[in-house]
Amino acid sequence: MNGGRVTTGSIVGVQAQPKGSTGKYLTTDIGTATIRADKGYGAVNFLWGSIDTYNTAEFFDQAGKLLGSLTGSQVASAPVNGDWKADRTNRYVTFFADTAAGQSISKVRLKSTSIAFETDNFAFIPASGPVPVPEPGVALLFGSATAVVLLRRRRAIASRAPLPA
Repeated sequence: MNGGRVTTGSIVGVQAQPKGSTGKYLTTDIGTATIRADKGYGAVNFLWGSIDTYNTAEFFDQAGKLLGSLTGSQVASAPVNGDWKADRTNRYVTFFADTAAGQSISKVRLKSTSIAFETDNFAFIPASGPVPVPEPGVALLFGSATAVVLLRRRRAIASRAPLPA
């Protein structure tokens, strides 16, 4: 971590412990805090507390390329006013990298141009591999085998039916 500070409790006009957070949390004060991961991840999840319009979270890959960002106005329900007790301004947020395009998240930068950006409970989530899709030939073979089984079953049921009198 670079910048910001780890603290506890709430002080009006200085810092607000995110609703649902217990113990220590991270605040940027007026400024930035950067959290670096040990490798690239598919998503990052965290508790964003007392969300304000002037808070911004930015997500970067290992080469330092910006993958995307979120502002307080995009995350919270109006009014976005930093209320430290309201559910609408204290939320868990998840940002997903486009892993299909080879993206992964290795750095999060939190910025606040006023007092302050408070967060807690960061979780970097490994990228899940792509869902395997069967080759067209395998799908055709499976579909044909299923049709044969259903056809045989239908004939067997028809052969056991009583003949009309």
